[in-house]
Amino acid sequence: MPLHPFVEKMLEVMRASDWKGVAAATPAEARQFLAARAAQAGTPPEIGTSTDVEIPTRTGAIKGRVLMPKDGTPTSLVVFYHGGGWVIGSIDECEFIARFMIEKTNCAAVLVDYRLAPEHPYPTPLDDCWDGLVWSAKEAERRQVPLVVAGDSAGGNLATVCSMLARDRGGPKIALQILMYPVCDCDMETPSYRENGEGYVLTAADMGWFYDHYLQGDKNKRADPLISPLRARELKGLPPALIMSAEYDLLRDEAEIYGKRLAAAGVKVWIKRYRGMTHGFVRLQNFVDVARTGMDDIAKALRETTGSETTGRKA
Repeated sequence: MPLHPFVEKMLEVMRASDWKGVAAATPAEARQFLAARAAQAGTPPEIGTSTDVEIPTRTGAIKGRVLMPKDGTPTSLVVFYHGGGWVIGSIDECEFIARFMIEKTNCAAVLVDYRLAPEHPYPTPLDDCWDGLVWSAKEAERRQVPLVVAGDSAGGNLATVCSMLARDRGGPKIALQILMYPVCDCDMETPSYRENGEGYVLTAADMGWFYDHYLQGDKNKRADPLISPLRARELKGLPPALIMSAEYDLLRDEAEIYGKRLAAAGVKVWIKRYRGMTHGFVRLQNFVDVARTGMDDIAKALRETTGSETTGRKA
């Protein structure tokens, strides 16, 4: 179907601006642009509490943020990894999505402010996310609620890779993966790359820029399953997964193929393509009905995998 009218207008505004794209920017410029763009998403819902914490890692503490629902009794604990190609983004920007999740599902959330490339290239961002998961698992156990991982884009990549590590390392137990347009493979020749590699928020040139910063320009590392989880030999035993793809996103095919491979390995999986949408559409909660449908789907997957009843706003 055609682009959603709001998304089409949004792209027109971006194309008419002075912004030349991530691939033409420095990391500092790209971070500034994303922060400014995130500020245009509107007002997120009120929640119970938002508390900054220090999360211990193998090389020192990193910042985290614990968000609680209004009634203080969460149905689950969602560890959320923000997107941004392992180079840009922060917990300040992803808190927006997390607040909508909390309102809709009455979950709690831990936002992990993992360190970014190129200052901290692979494996530091992944190590931080793993250490954040281990810390969060203790919080979930203390609160006696299921543990969930979630992330958008590169955050979805980190979420599913951490799920693989949890399986291979004997825990922690994860009830669900919520993967919003995740990076799943380094193949940049898929039909969705050819169809959507230019002009739709995230470009093929941007992805090359992200990979090069994350991996210090080592193209051979891109095929490592800890970078490209689609290339893992074995997907059996991974947690259930909700995989959300966007019709006009270059990552669409790799995300959907990853979901099909999970299903073939016996993993419970929901794969849904959101028509008329581009990369990052979940952030459009205040503007686009399809984005709100995506939040409904997240609530449904949480309900079916954790057995919890939601008390947040109904669609």
